[in-house]
Amino acid sequence: MPTLSHNDAPNDIDSLSQSQFIKEIAEVINNSTPPKGIGINGYWGTGKTSALLQLHRELTGILPTDNKRPKNLQVTTVWFEAWRYQNEPVPIISLLHEIRTRIRLWNRFLGKSKKLMGVVLQGVFTAFDETIKVASAGLLQNTISGLNKAGEQWERNHYETPLQGQHISDLLEEAIEKALGSNSRNNRKLVIFIDDLDRCTPEVALKLLEGIKIYLNLKNCVVVFGMDQRQIEQALVKALDLKGDNNGHQAREYLEKICQDIYHLPLPDKDAKKAYLLKLLEGLKIGNDDNEHRQHLATVLSNYDCLPANPRKIKALANRLAVMLRANILTGDLTLIESTGVRREYALLISMTIIYTFHRQLNEQLEKDSKYINTVIMFAQDPSKVDKDLFEPMGGIKPSLAADKALPTNPSDSNIFRLHQLFRDLESITESEITIFLGK
Repeated sequence: MPTLSHNDAPNDIDSLSQSQFIKEIAEVINNSTPPKGIGINGYWGTGKTSALLQLHRELTGILPTDNKRPKNLQVTTVWFEAWRYQNEPVPIISLLHEIRTRIRLWNRFLGKSKKLMGVVLQGVFTAFDETIKVASAGLLQNTISGLNKAGEQWERNHYETPLQGQHISDLLEEAIEKALGSNSRNNRKLVIFIDDLDRCTPEVALKLLEGIKIYLNLKNCVVVFGMDQRQIEQALVKALDLKGDNNGHQAREYLEKICQDIYHLPLPDKDAKKAYLLKLLEGLKIGNDDNEHRQHLATVLSNYDCLPANPRKIKALANRLAVMLRANILTGDLTLIESTGVRREYALLISMTIIYTFHRQLNEQLEKDSKYINTVIMFAQDPSKVDKDLFEPMGGIKPSLAADKALPTNPSDSNIFRLHQLFRDLESITESEITIFLGK
């Protein structure tokens, strides 16, 4: 049943034709030799969590929330939403608890003939308990570099017993191997999904990364991170107090020690963005003649690449378009843009809805003075010719064109002005044409 507005919940539906991308990563995981760290990198709002859900389903046949037997028992998965544990002093402890809980659940799925014996399972849990005890005692106060130095010192001194950290790693690795039932004939893995690491504070992100490196750098563990790489690297610069012009490179080097493969989430092209918006509108109440509305909007979006490559922002735009269409403000004007055959009023609807959704200061200026639309047209034609004072209401907006030359812009950001060509083709706009869209 149609709704009034979409929420921001992720889902496992491939709405942006990324199935091949997901299958390729799943194949890498299935054929990898752990320890392995894999990153799925994307800007905020571009669907990283949805991609992780699709990858989880591709690997196991189920979703993390499904309390049922996986179709593939070669892979045991753990789902960890990092930002939920921001207030934990040692976040790796929460992750170890999550793994422990998942192993118990997974053991139930094995069936009576394959379940671990009680004594073996208890030994697995004891290993986790010992690891958690060590982590709680403050071992993570050391940085990875500190541990490396300690390891070098041990080698120099030829200690007969390994460092406590190495002993714990061996214990945990053996426990996970027993829990998975790994042997020379199979290649079972524990795949740990870490979501929303980029939403954690720098200190928490660093603690969790170090904990993963110290405790879960094991021969049966693959860790998959959903992250905005830019945000993580900026967090590491701050948390590690990196200095100098090269601090970004240092942060990247640090991240690469933990995450060896980073896959960039594919950005949708014009057609994919159009299809996604129209699909979203199908699920919304948009008034009478909803099929006609979608057809005319499709024509606009086929001719003009004016949407950000960001599913969350497209969803917000769809919600706003539904509000405007339910208001029944369109007049039925059949005037066309001559060069493209686009219905003029639908071009204006898209333009004004984009301005309302993504360019708040500009929208407020137009509501205060609708004649300012002439300045917007000037900006669309040539941003360099707009007087600085006139430009003030658009101060935070970045042009995507200069004359006829495309400018380098972030394809996901909403502060990019993507309406240059559309406004150029509209040529001139009367106040009466836009006032019906203002103040709604």
